[in-house]
Amino acid sequence: MTSGAFTQWEWPECIEVVHTYVGAEQLASTGRDMFDREISEVELADIIKAKDNRLFRTVASLAREAREAHVGSRLLVDSLTVQLNVQLLRNHAHVEFATHTAGGLTPRQMSAVRDYIAANLHRNVSLEELASTASLSRFHFSRQFRVATGSTPHEFVLTHRLERVKELLRRTRRPIAVIAQDCGFADQSHLTRVFKKRFAVTPGDFRTREH
Repeated sequence: MTSGAFTQWEWPECIEVVHTYVGAEQLASTGRDMFDREISEVELADIIKAKDNRLFRTVASLAREAREAHVGSRLLVDSLTVQLNVQLLRNHAHVEFATHTAGGLTPRQMSAVRDYIAANLHRNVSLEELASTASLSRFHFSRQFRVATGSTPHEFVLTHRLERVKELLRRTRRPIAVIAQDCGFADQSHLTRVFKKRFAVTPGDFRTREH
């Protein structure tokens, strides 16, 4: 049943019941990966006594993990949840796909991506994280991002890191090794290689020149 639908049940005898609730965004996220398209809406079919042995086994496994909570249950539950979502989308749902314009990311999406990158320059940000920030699949995010910026997400993040490095070199006396770490580079030598390749000068020489 789709969330928000009213239902009333009456049973003439005792039965064993397992209720499983799937978040709408979680279901849409699985749909994006399945169909490699953006999902605008998912509506579950309202079916009484639907027979689906694969769905039954998945739900039964989820219920068992909920009761027993063994080591690794979180990982197994995540895997089973994906199986459940795929089975629902394949056989028990109507999926509406969103339409895309050729204009790339919206200003709001681009702003959200920029803010996320700025807040996470110190670590490796995955494509999936950036796509999630814009509520897009990885495939569509990459395509729309290139339309909007003219570069790949990886190139864009690297440019932001290097611009942040230049700012810190100009405005602070922080050691270059610390700046490298703060801006997401493996170490000072990694930063030096990338920085020199981009600007034809080492970070140390850049700092001397700017000061």
